[in-house]
Amino acid sequence: MRFTISIVIVLFVFSACHRENGDKKVKEKLELTRDSSIGVDVKNSKVVYRVPTPIEFFMFYRGASGEFNPEILLSPSTASNYLTTKNKAVAFGMYASNLAYSAVFGQNQQTISYFEASKVLAEDLGFTEGYGDELMQRFKSNLDNVDSLYHLSADSYWKVFNFLEDQDKTKLLSYITAAGWVESLYLAFNAREVNTKSDLMSCLADQQYVIENLDAYLQEMHKNEIDRDDVFLMVRKLNEYYAELYNNPENVIMTRVQFDSIKSLVNRSRESLVKR
Repeated sequence: MRFTISIVIVLFVFSACHRENGDKKVKEKLELTRDSSIGVDVKNSKVVYRVPTPIEFFMFYRGASGEFNPEILLSPSTASNYLTTKNKAVAFGMYASNLAYSAVFGQNQQTISYFEASKVLAEDLGFTEGYGDELMQRFKSNLDNVDSLYHLSADSYWKVFNFLEDQDKTKLLSYITAAGWVESLYLAFNAREVNTKSDLMSCLADQQYVIENLDAYLQEMHKNEIDRDDVFLMVRKLNEYYAELYNNPENVIMTRVQFDSIKSLVNRSRESLVKR
């Protein structure tokens, strides 16, 4: 099954964590398509990407010397604190991010705990695709195999995306995507100290392309609500902060002041999403 959103956009293009020379000022508009491969449709002048999942972000994050910090995880025991449909979708996105973070760093018990919390929320939201008992057993059987956890997590996340698209539940999809991205940033910004000239700094700075296109997507899909929905406004504010990076000289990825400013906003944004 193919997953396509009508607006040309990049969501979670975390492979951009390694910048190419000379492309820092380039703002690409790409079509978001679920496909078995990555390629270019020359006839329609579209670059086609498979949508990366949170677990793929953390694979890149780990490759950029990112670290696992259990002290900053969102507690899976608070799943019952999210009462409205919107809050459950937000929580699902955040737990999916924590699940990915734990799986990539081989944290077996946390991986299972987040899968269980996500499973409860998925059932409350009316979908079990990707979070059924069979997949739970497969998770438990592959706890020592990071590659298997990678594929299981990606597949389960994709099944949710496909189901929500098929049911035309774009708002739930938007909440899950936005909250998952904010949570992933929160974990990446806070897990360890970041040197301004490190690969990890480059990976975090490259999220400017993601947030720019995520904001454009939300504006296109939710035109009548974009100015009054707190989650959508959160994404817009983060986009404004990240846009400052375009004013930097070519040899400056992100200044310490910009890093601290974006980190502070990410932390405040994440805090507003959490129900303790």
